[in-house]
Amino acid sequence: MNSDFDPRFTPLPISYFEQKYELSRPTIWRYRRAGLPSIGVGDKIFIRESDFVAFLTKMDGKTVSAVSNKGAKG
Repeated sequence: MNSDFDPRFTPLPISYFEQKYELSRPTIWRYRRAGLPSIGVGDKIFIRESDFVAFLTKMDGKTVSAVSNKGAKG
């Protein structure tokens, strides 16, 4: 058994985050569009909890819109 195992770095299904953090699927989709790293395996999407927590820390109160700002002129 590997004593270095850390579950925070294990990719988990989106349903885990919906339940634990009481988020809707569209909210998670907006987070992914805003830069939340995710892993696609077939038609399933997985996220590492460490990436999720880091993303929320980085956002720190910023709102995430449904429309990406990529390519927007400012």
